[in-house]
Amino acid sequence: MDEIGAGRECATPWRDEAGAVSLRPIWAGFALLLASSGAAAAPRDGIYSAAARVDGHSVRYVSIPLDAVRIKVALAQGYAGRIESLDGIARRYGAVAAINGGDYEAYGDRKFRNANHTLISGGIFAFKGDVGDVLWFDAENNARIDRFPLRITGSLDGEWTWPNNWYAYWINRAPVGDAETVSIFTPEWGERTALEGGTQVQVTGGVVTAITNSSTTIPRDGFVIYVRGERAMLAHFAIGRRVAFRVDRADGLPLGAFAGAREAIGCGPRLVTDGLITVDPAAEGFRDPKILVASAERSAVGLTGDGRMLFVATSGTIRELAYVMRDLGARDAMAFDGGASTGIWYRGRSLVTPGRLINNALLVTPRSAP
Repeated sequence: MDEIGAGRECATPWRDEAGAVSLRPIWAGFALLLASSGAAAAPRDGIYSAAARVDGHSVRYVSIPLDAVRIKVALAQGYAGRIESLDGIARRYGAVAAINGGDYEAYGDRKFRNANHTLISGGIFAFKGDVGDVLWFDAENNARIDRFPLRITGSLDGEWTWPNNWYAYWINRAPVGDAETVSIFTPEWGERTALEGGTQVQVTGGVVTAITNSSTTIPRDGFVIYVRGERAMLAHFAIGRRVAFRVDRADGLPLGAFAGAREAIGCGPRLVTDGLITVDPAAEGFRDPKILVASAERSAVGLTGDGRMLFVATSGTIRELAYVMRDLGARDAMAFDGGASTGIWYRGRSLVTPGRLINNALLVTPRSAP
């Protein structure tokens, strides 16, 4: 690990909303201080954008006071498993600023593009992942970055233990290939599952109301359990049985404050923890060489010690990204999806435009927004 301010030279801009940025070299550890002393005052809402060179990297970023905004984890087209432009997502929600979110199945021509990491929007799980970290916010915009495994546990007729318990691997993940799977589809997926090839158990108001082998309506007050294989578990379900599920920690520990997460977006790896560089992608389950060693376009989100959040886009290796985040003033930071997904949107225009449609995004909206 590296200590804060270990002599890495960086440059921080005077803030200028008109886009004119003057750079001045400083030493790591003073970046945030000088950024706050810029000649041009930030807008009334305290959100500003800037460009800089940090550790030899060109950087675009947006700085956001968490106590003055609302946070929204947004799904492409308003549903899990879809793709859309960052500009389209940001405008639809009336965002002030936006950054591309966690990575997803970006390649191929499949109708649905599954997310790879946990997503919670409005207090509801839109997707459950099991790799990397999760940036999450409670109802008061208190923000944290955590990593812990999650599991889905189900009950039958109010019993959560054998022989009346069941399980699922995913929430809102379309089946891939011919492997056995169990996935729960909620209204965040859409009005219907639009899937074939498995048994679909419809649950309305906590009670099984239909069992079919074709695309099924997803009740607004319920969900559908899609099962392929797993015959022993499937035999538990019958019309009229009461069914529920919950998301727990896979290690058996309590969820703690995370149980109250209102918005959460997963990706990673973790870059900075308590001001120290803590990059270890392999330990978090990442295997893609583009994440482990390659130099690429990258996006990241950081949390400062004075209650601000940073949306950042630059290029380099994942370790170089960690130094950039620390030297911009992030006390805690994690990577988001990179490569062609990298994008930042600010006050009606793209500061960095993604080269492809994306699956999810982290948005900042006015405090008065619904």
